[in-house]
Amino acid sequence: MVLLGMSSCGGQPGDDQPAVKSETNEPDQVMTNSEIYLTNNGWRAAIIKSNLLKAYTRVDTTLLYGVEVKFFDSAGVQTSTLTADSGKVSQRTNIMSVTGHVKANTRDNRRLVSDSLRWDAKNDKVVTEGHVEVYREDGWLSGEGLETDQRLNKVLIKRNLKGSFNEPEPIDERCLTLTEW
Repeated sequence: MVLLGMSSCGGQPGDDQPAVKSETNEPDQVMTNSEIYLTNNGWRAAIIKSNLLKAYTRVDTTLLYGVEVKFFDSAGVQTSTLTADSGKVSQRTNIMSVTGHVKANTRDNRRLVSDSLRWDAKNDKVVTEGHVEVYREDGWLSGEGLETDQRLNKVLIKRNLKGSFNEPEPIDERCLTLTEW
């Protein structure tokens, strides 16, 4: 149970009337140091931690501040982590949007840096229209707009693509296979 006390003094006659709350502007829940679990077909897709959470259940929106996310595959193995200044989650659609100093890291040392991202858990799709940088051990890519998966295996930069790669070792063409960036 939460009790809220208010007091005032020195006001005009009638100022002691309660303020009318707007149901659309006030969160239904406010929590600090919270965790949200997102699932996909019965398996844990992500654990979202935040310093401050404001839930607006009537509009299926949860606002997050100081965000840290751990992503998991269908076998329950953690695939990547993400941090951001703030975010928004729809639990009905399992879509999360984050903004501000967005950084993601995978288990195999791939990194992503952006100002904003949107993650669709149901379709395992990460997208942004803004500037993005993707790093891995042998090089980097940057540009505007991105589509990828949460492991950063399949990366599509939409516009203004730039990049740099280390020179690969000589390849035996008899063993050449197509690999994904």
